[in-house]
Formats: sequence, structure tokens, C-alpha cells
Amino acid sequence: MHLNHRICAASHAKQHGFVLVVALILLLLLTILGLAAAKSTMMEERMAGNTRNHQMAFEAAEAGLSAAYSGIQQDLWSNADYAANANGFYVLSNCCSGTQWTSAWTLPNVWNTAIPITAAVPGLNIPGQLSQQPVFIIEKLPPVAPPGTNLAQQSTSGTPPVQPYRITVYANGGDKTTYVMLQTVVTQ
Repeated sequence: MHLNHRICAASHAKQHGFVLVVALILLLLLTILGLAAAKSTMMEERMAGNTRNHQMAFEAAEAGLSAAYSGIQQDLWSNADYAANANGFYVLSNCCSGTQWTSAWTLPNVWNTAIPITAAVPGLNIPGQLSQQPVFIIEKLPPVAPPGTNLAQQSTSGTPPVQPYRITVYANGGDKTTYVMLQTVVTQ
């Protein structure tokens, strides 16, 4: 009977060791699951921040389009402003030192002198946490025939041409890694 008691005690001690190993393995698995959940949460938080930055930049660019269009409708800028081909105002046909039909917005230095959006735009709010104010440029395009006519009819009917303008806005979000560039053509 003494021998049976020893075998039973040794077996019982081994079982206690096995329980410890299983508990450590389970603890390791729970730690790995916890770390994976934390990493997933951090990734989702970054994605939400990027979406917010992009949305801020997009809203700021829309506000810039609205501000520039409002200025065109109010005749804030003269033909001389556009003829100078500088400081955010350009004429497409002779833009940029005589280079014919160059779009000003594609040139790298043009954004250094673009017009910042500083005034409030009715109905739109520029987000206050932007990394920099949005800027815009306006290109005066060649006149076109009014809707419903063609160029041949225009010269014989005496209908004045329509003046189109291309507005291009560049806006950053909450940091300089997120930006939106919007462009539209409007007529006056």
C-alpha cells in the first residue's frame, strides 16, 4: 500500500504541473488576442483620422470654389488683374511668359502666389483646424458662344460671347499629408 500511495502522489504532482503549463498557454493566447485587438483599434483610429482630414480638406476646397465664384460674380477683379498673369489671376491664351495654352494651375510656382481664402463664405464654414488656409487661382478662358448658338451664329446675330473662368482650389486637411484640389469652370 505504501507503493500505491507514492505512485498516486507522483501522478498527482505531475497533474499540478500540467495545469500550470495549460494555464500559461491560455494566458499567452489571451495576451496575443489582446494585442491584436489593440492593434486593430489603433488602425481603425488612424483610418478615422485620415477620413476626417480628407473631409476637412474637401470642405475647405468647396468653400474656396464658392469664394472664388462669388468674387467673379461680383466683378471683384478687373481685366488688368488677369492680364498681369500673376498673383492668382491668369489668362489662358497668353499665360506664363508667352507660353500659349498653358494651364496655370499645372505650373509649380503658381501656388506660391495663389489667393488665400480668408473671408467667410456665406453658407459654408472653413474648418478652423486646417494645417493652412486654402488657396485658389482663377484662369480667364477664351470667350465661347452662348448656349444654343454656335460661333458662326454668334458673329451674325450680334450675341455677346460668354466669358468662362476656370477656378482651381488647393486645400489641406488637419495635416499637410492630406490635400484636395478641386476645379470647376464657371461663366459670367
